Amino acid sequence: MISSHTGRYRNTIDKFYTKPDIADRCIQLTKTSIDISESDTIIEPSAGNGSFLKKIAEFHSNCKGYDLKPEDESIIEKDFLSILNIPNSKLHIIGNPPFGRQSMLCKRFIKKSIELGASSISFILPKSFKKESLQRVFDPYYHLIATCELPAFSFLLEKIDYDVPCVYQVWEKRLIPRQTEQLIEPTYWKYVKKTQQPDLAFRRIGLYAGTFDKNCNKSETSHYFLKLKGILVDTFLASYKKDTHFTHNNTVGPKSISKNELNRVLFNISKHL
Repeated sequence: MISSHTGRYRNTIDKFYTKPDIADRCIQLTKTSIDISESDTIIEPSAGNGSFLKKIAEFHSNCKGYDLKPEDESIIEKDFLSILNIPNSKLHIIGNPPFGRQSMLCKRFIKKSIELGASSISFILPKSFKKESLQRVFDPYYHLIATCELPAFSFLLEKIDYDVPCVYQVWEKRLIPRQTEQLIEPTYWKYVKKTQQPDLAFRRIGLYAGTFDKNCNKSETSHYFLKLKGILVDTFLASYKKDTHFTHNNTVGPKSISKNELNRVLFNISKHL
């Protein structure tokens, strides 16, 4: 029996478990990407049933696992988010943190890992973390050095195959900040409220994300509203249909397009108008 979800459903403390072969694949990516010395400490912050911790222990003895409700005797019953410090010159944090609603919990685990001074952070994360807007939770001095998409049904929930679109990312702390995505400012368009007589409604989320409509009687929660400057609506739409390309596979749930993603497309269209 299998179960497919977009990450909305969890059990009471946000637990679904990584299959051992998937945990092993993730750890191998970290091992080939990060230099881990014998004296370094590896922490699994939400160890659950130990799927990650057991694989880590196979190659590194100085490792610890924490969990609020551990399901293996090797795991320490403790809230990782309450830890004040881990005395060690070099710390690596590896695992599958709880996601929470809108990724709020995994962001807290990332921030705590940074606060503890982790030299590297290797986490299973929602697929939405392929977007730079989500990656901004990482301190600028952390660099994404390796990533892979996990196959379907990489997890178990109550011993049933469970599917959540996820990536595994390896972040390394360095001496220089990483380059961030350039923010594109609107030029021949501007974002307005629905009540400000927009020219177009842009569907930003859902099955039809990426489409414009001249009918602006649309939901404000699922649309951006735009007013064009110095260009006819029909001229713009003809160019948009011809030149537009969006990547829709960076989210856990419905397709979603940020304003900066749309701005980049609209800026590129301006070269052909």
